[in-house]
Amino acid sequence: MDNWSTLVGWGAGIALIAAMIPHQVRTIRMLCLAAGLLGVAYFALTAGIGIGLVIAIGFVAVNGARLFELRRRARSGVMTSEERDLFDHVMKIEEPTQQSRLRDLMIWEDVTVGSQLIKQGELDPPLIYIASGRAEIERDLAIISECGAGEFLGEMSHVSGERASATVTVTQDMRMARIDRDALGQLAASLPEIGKAVDRAFNRSLAVKVLRMNKSSR
Repeated sequence: MDNWSTLVGWGAGIALIAAMIPHQVRTIRMLCLAAGLLGVAYFALTAGIGIGLVIAIGFVAVNGARLFELRRRARSGVMTSEERDLFDHVMKIEEPTQQSRLRDLMIWEDVTVGSQLIKQGELDPPLIYIASGRAEIERDLAIISECGAGEFLGEMSHVSGERASATVTVTQDMRMARIDRDALGQLAASLPEIGKAVDRAFNRSLAVKVLRMNKSSR
């Protein structure tokens, strides 16, 4: 029994480590689910009913529900209004397969006023799409601009590889998507048509910011 429980415990740990390697959300969820199931087995073999077993079961339930939702959405083709607006009007990507690939790279969040999304000088800042809400852009302790729905954050660093040039703080409750930078780069390299669409969307977002900054400086 001890040998089996040890093997199961090691398996759970290895599965969790492996979950940090992939870029697709679905694969990460599947590995986390496997780790959770192994965790349930480990605690059941070693400690019986206890807090560890309860936590492991909760971990399995959350990841199972998320994975089910991902698969349901993929099969039905149903997208949220935020996703539809992003693909149809911002990125202008109409191919369902390409849309599905991009959806796997995004995690949607609701953030409140005062949340700091990016810090000036940050290495590899997050890549963010704003569906609703607003944020202010601050450089060297001075507010230089703002941004809102339909725009990206961190796209300049993503393209240039440089550190974040400004701090971004939410000023109006925001609905946003965090996009996996590394996975997006790999996807763009393997599917040039997606890369071109993303580049055009980033360029439009940057152009809007430049025009806004020029107006505010007059």
